[in-house]
Amino acid sequence: MQNLLSPDTFEFAARYLLAGYVVIIIRSRFILGVRPKSSELVVEAIVLSLVNQLFLIFVAPLFAYILLTLQNYGFTVSVPDKALLFLEVIVSPAAIGLLLGWNLSHGWNNAILRRLSMPIVHPVQRAHDYAFGNDRQPCLVIVTFEDGTVIRGYFGESSLAASDSNRSDIYLERLYNEDESGQWTKPQPGRSGLVSLSSVRSIEFLDDAGETNDKR
Repeated sequence: MQNLLSPDTFEFAARYLLAGYVVIIIRSRFILGVRPKSSELVVEAIVLSLVNQLFLIFVAPLFAYILLTLQNYGFTVSVPDKALLFLEVIVSPAAIGLLLGWNLSHGWNNAILRRLSMPIVHPVQRAHDYAFGNDRQPCLVIVTFEDGTVIRGYFGESSLAASDSNRSDIYLERLYNEDESGQWTKPQPGRSGLVSLSSVRSIEFLDDAGETNDKR
């Protein structure tokens, strides 16, 4: 890796490795989930860098046409080599990452896959990540554990749901009690809580409830 970052090979590494990482970084902003292993990430970065080079082959004639048009109108346009490298390694891969991210998050290619009778694999691999990260709006939640324990809380903008291969937990910015009549009430003093999900049986999202119970 150090040899790739030397002055003699930097431009090659930037075009055929770094560009792919830029695509992956931008695309990952749209999709939550488990990140691939480092070895798989390198292979994917190389493949995406080649896709970027293919994309530039199609875009280059359009770029040249725009420069020629500007020159015909009397504009003197000179693009430094470093600027071209920046466009090739940062701007173009970022555009590809945006397109891939929007496609994955909106499922634009699902109709094509169905027509080809191909299986549709959801980009988010863990149901936990999808439930909490798929544009989840603030809502009340009911967390039920295997031993029957129930935690009621509010999952809002100041809450957080984290997961990894060994542990999952959520931070609820506000916790509630339930009185004998079934109404949710705020404890005094108010409380927030970090909840481990290692033995959770279910999590219910009361999407239409909002925080109306705060008034009670």
